[in-house]
Amino acid sequence: MRILFSAVPAYGHALPLVPLMQAAVGLGHSVGMLTSAGFRADLGEELPVEVELLEAGAMPGDFSEDAARRTGADVFHPTPPVIGEIFGGSRVDLAIDESIERTAAWGAELIIAEPFDAVGPIVAARLGIDWHQAGIGPAVPAVIGDEIHRVALARYERLGLEPVAVSSYIDPCPPLLQDPDWSPTTAVRPVRPQAHRRSKDADLELSGPNDKPTVLVTLGTIFSDPDTLAATVAAVADAGVNVIATIGSSLRHPTEGQTFSEPDSARVQYVPFVPLAQLLDRVDLVVGAGGVGTVLGTLVHGLPMVLWPQGADQPINAARAASSGVAVIADSADEIAGAVAVVLGNGAYRERAQAIADEIAVRPDPATVIAEITNPWP
Repeated sequence: MRILFSAVPAYGHALPLVPLMQAAVGLGHSVGMLTSAGFRADLGEELPVEVELLEAGAMPGDFSEDAARRTGADVFHPTPPVIGEIFGGSRVDLAIDESIERTAAWGAELIIAEPFDAVGPIVAARLGIDWHQAGIGPAVPAVIGDEIHRVALARYERLGLEPVAVSSYIDPCPPLLQDPDWSPTTAVRPVRPQAHRRSKDADLELSGPNDKPTVLVTLGTIFSDPDTLAATVAAVADAGVNVIATIGSSLRHPTEGQTFSEPDSARVQYVPFVPLAQLLDRVDLVVGAGGVGTVLGTLVHGLPMVLWPQGADQPINAARAASSGVAVIADSADEIAGAVAVVLGNGAYRERAQAIADEIAVRPDPATVIAEITNPWP
């Protein structure tokens, strides 16, 4: 079968789909990914080599800027209607014609789209094929999902299409992190999430003192400006631990005049983008912003967290992690050192994280889920 994955061109949206892609390839399916041409270089080694890229549409900066012009809103702190315009309006308008053309030419027979992707479902409606939605973390709150769908409806109408009902929802989120008010409207297929890892580990040399716990600092790929990262790393270092810190996309691709200086400390090491799983193998605690990929990947490895949310859905994810007993929330850089000391000093956080890791481990693996959706229930 020819299975097409469709995702917003950003790591947090695309990388959670990789285990499903790997499983589909392993089962002998032809696999494609529909995303922006501007994302090709960033994807690089992150996808299985067998995956074909179908390039269509704009990058997040472009469609977010377009949505900002339309709404006059701050897209980094958006309301649900603005989120709807970003993903159901601007992104679709800048991608849909190319997406339909390329998908039809490729011959897709099934589409798997992540929850913020409104392009894949419209393409499925145009081609008359089934589609499934694959979660990338806790279910998107209904108020947001409904807004994306509401705005996208005008695009269906423009194309003379009726929406095709989603066939199932592939859920990677353990129950204790799931939205307690979530009421799924389709069949739910649990799947075992995985922290992102390439088929071959990146070359990575880490050295330094090993007499203290090691803490990973990762703010993800969006909220990674130099001042926030530097303040976070300094605060963690003040807790007297070893620090591994990842450099986010804003620092890998700096704007004019943007500089970044690493601290003069043998206990602090910065690394470029490295798949999360490879770093989690080496640490005792994760300090992050609360992105879904970081939270789920960290729990897969049974590690506790300190979370300083920066925006988007991070406050929600952080609150659920904290209520599950696996994380402490910091409201500023000044609170991070104390939070790190609390989590490292109280084994209950690590024990609770390991208990959730054990729950995750018994969920169906991605290959089982792909086999189910390519051989539907009778």
